[in-house]
Amino acid sequence: MGGMQLQTIIYVSDMEQSIAFFETLGFTVAYRGGPTWTAFAGRDGVLALHLLEELPEPGRVAVSLVADRDLEAVAADLGGAGIQVGEIQEQPFGRSVVVRDPDGLPIQINEHS
Repeated sequence: MGGMQLQTIIYVSDMEQSIAFFETLGFTVAYRGGPTWTAFAGRDGVLALHLLEELPEPGRVAVSLVADRDLEAVAADLGGAGIQVGEIQEQPFGRSVVVRDPDGLPIQINEHS
């Protein structure tokens, strides 16, 4: 059996606003399938499993990105584009910061050490 390509789907309430948000995060629109479907081109993806004692509600999917530069620069650029950026947090793998898409979905941006 051949390898599978990871496809993460995020349900949104305003396509144009969401496209602008993800373009600000560095993604490029690769395909528009009418008003209800947009696919982005990005670097190779990773499917990760994270064990938690209590599963979050309402969903069990988290979206995270790995930054290609330090988080202060990422946060400054996103803040300058009008995106609210959380505080940079120390993590076992490095550091992270959380932003939210226009519908409130948390997206963690990681800087690996």
